[in-house]
Amino acid sequence: MIENVARTQTSIGLRLAPSVAGLLSLIFSFAPSMAAEPIQIDLTYDSEMDMVRPENHPGIAVHHNLHISFVNGSGVTENRDRNAGRYQDKNSMTQASKEEGGYATWRVLSKDQLLRIQHDPQSTRTMTVTLTSANTCTLDVKDELKSGFTEYAFLRISTHSLGYFSRYRVLSTSCTIH
Repeated sequence: MIENVARTQTSIGLRLAPSVAGLLSLIFSFAPSMAAEPIQIDLTYDSEMDMVRPENHPGIAVHHNLHISFVNGSGVTENRDRNAGRYQDKNSMTQASKEEGGYATWRVLSKDQLLRIQHDPQSTRTMTVTLTSANTCTLDVKDELKSGFTEYAFLRISTHSLGYFSRYRVLSTSCTIH
């Protein structure tokens, strides 16, 4: 099970919701002169969690970076990294224009909102990006436990094995469009 989760989280195949054309047209409507150039969105957030198993570590601080490139007509590329003190890891995913499902999915909520849904083993993370102009945006990150679970299960940065956490909260977020 742990190997399957690790393989899923480090795979190259981020699947795209059926509305990829809508997502790309939304992004490029904000900057039509850049339609041939990729649009870059940088998302960052800081979180804090309390590990309860396999070890007890309260107050683990993690910094997350997501660098998203939207290429008109081609799809989306996402490069992620996170760090907690001396530990860090990186992952990349590419989504083609007509794929859907998978570990993480981008969707269009409205003319100015994008949604990223990430399916972890015991919880779901939703990231809402609200476009406020051609180069500004806001980010909201929420994690919810799936029905029947009382702990979050995430890959540990230090060992890439599952750790179980009683509390997970987002402390700050930022969003920039390039």
